[in-house]
Amino acid sequence: MRNLLLLIHIVSAAGWIGAGLFAQYAYTRITQDALSAAADSLAAIGKKASWYFGAVSGLVLVSGVSLVLTSDAYGWTDAFVIIGIAAFVLSGIWQSVVGNRTDERFLAAVKGDGDNPIVALRRWRRVSTVDLAILLFTVYVMIAKL
Repeated sequence: MRNLLLLIHIVSAAGWIGAGLFAQYAYTRITQDALSAAADSLAAIGKKASWYFGAVSGLVLVSGVSLVLTSDAYGWTDAFVIIGIAAFVLSGIWQSVVGNRTDERFLAAVKGDGDNPIVALRRWRRVSTVDLAILLFTVYVMIAKL
């Protein structure tokens, strides 16, 4: 059971981080297309992204909590467990408060209803990079078992 939970935890985290890294490339590439096509693509991606990131982050949380509950190797007082939970909460707050607003402003800019699309893309990248840094630090903490 432990190995299955660990597999789910690792694959879900990889999916979460991988999609964030891919978005850094994809959003830049999509923005180079005709802006009307880019707006349609970004809107379609945005609808699926909420579901996808919700699913993989949920799997990370459920499998991580399950690992702590079912394994003698991990405990609630382990630093890497505390940091992992804190990072999950921090990432969720960051995306809810800053990320969603930045996503909306970026899409509006691409549709021609806001900032220059390149300026909005740069802002979106900065916000996304902060979240990726939180997640990558968390992976390091998990590997090092701080």
